[in-house]
Amino acid sequence: MNKKLKVLEVQDCFYPNVDGPIEVMNGIARTFEKNGYGEVDILVPEYPENVEVEGLKIYRCKSLPTRGGYRAAMPWFDGRVKKLIKRGGYDIIHLHSPFLLPRYALKIGKKLNIPVVFTVHTKFRDEAYNLVKSKGLRNFVMNYILTTIDGSDGITSVCKGMIDTLQDYGSKRGDDIKVIYNATAMPRGMADPERVEEIRKKHSLDGKVTFMFAGRLVEAKNVQFSLKALGEVKRRGFDNFKFLIIGDGVYGKTLEQLAQSEGIAENVEFVGRISDKKLIAEYFAAGDLLLFPSVFDNASIVLLESAANGLPCATAAGSCSAERVENGVNGFAWELSESVWADEIAEILKNPSTLKAVSEGAKDNFYLGWDEVTKEYYEYYQTVIQNKK
Repeated sequence: MNKKLKVLEVQDCFYPNVDGPIEVMNGIARTFEKNGYGEVDILVPEYPENVEVEGLKIYRCKSLPTRGGYRAAMPWFDGRVKKLIKRGGYDIIHLHSPFLLPRYALKIGKKLNIPVVFTVHTKFRDEAYNLVKSKGLRNFVMNYILTTIDGSDGITSVCKGMIDTLQDYGSKRGDDIKVIYNATAMPRGMADPERVEEIRKKHSLDGKVTFMFAGRLVEAKNVQFSLKALGEVKRRGFDNFKFLIIGDGVYGKTLEQLAQSEGIAENVEFVGRISDKKLIAEYFAAGDLLLFPSVFDNASIVLLESAANGLPCATAAGSCSAERVENGVNGFAWELSESVWADEIAEILKNPSTLKAVSEGAKDNFYLGWDEVTKEYYEYYQTVIQNKK
């Protein structure tokens, strides 16, 4: 019998940091209550200037500063956290990251016999190896992460490919991991047509096929691959395109230099970071194809946001990002080869009208909203609770 549940969602970061798992956590929390499944509290580290979000009930834990503007939660020195978990009346605890605050919540949850679910959002080993140079310390970090994940009563992953990756890391779990794809809070058709036209004029997009990227400018996103493929396209004599790169990051200068060396600087514009969701929707609506060759991302929400505005994506075949792509129907999944991408892009430039049907497909059957996905979480919570009894 379905019943209303009280859920505690826990994560190691929150706004003003910008991360996909934050959006997932908030999407579940908002929709869970809106659709009458119960109520959700959120537990995150304190920041010097806490960002409150309308409609979300947020609790904070004492923390210390760490790199990149992130915070290291100190729940052992904050009695409010244990008190919250003990007295909160929670039916289930949902962890969205594997480090300090979620690990503590897992420990207290086990003591109190509260079922705990962990969602795997990212490839932790890649991040650990980027941050930590010592092999011994890397092994310690990975053991710590896997202990948190494997110690949970239920595990979900945002893509199928992550299950194999977890087992490759040394996880003992596998068959019992539930795949629940990400969703977006961005509705279809959010863009204002007049503002879309202004963007097209501002960037001189008329008469050109417009490719886009949106996200952090870091090497793992593989924007450099797109620039090299577009360089090859231009060397073949195709010049009727623009590539708008939306975002910022430490790799930006390198990408600018690469655009120059590939001879496509006049075709490429670095737009900068856009935090206004309506404005990003309008940029997407002004574009023709999102280039997303990343093999690092598991289930980037930007692909769903672009689909909401009729901007299909080109992904690397076999990657997690390509799992829901039907090639040529709701997006593209191409072999990760610069020459292959150059071939495919050249075909699109020869006949841009072929993108129209794919654009509709992206909007109709690649897009996922939170109503459908939150229902999956609600049903999974009930399964984990029942299995715990």
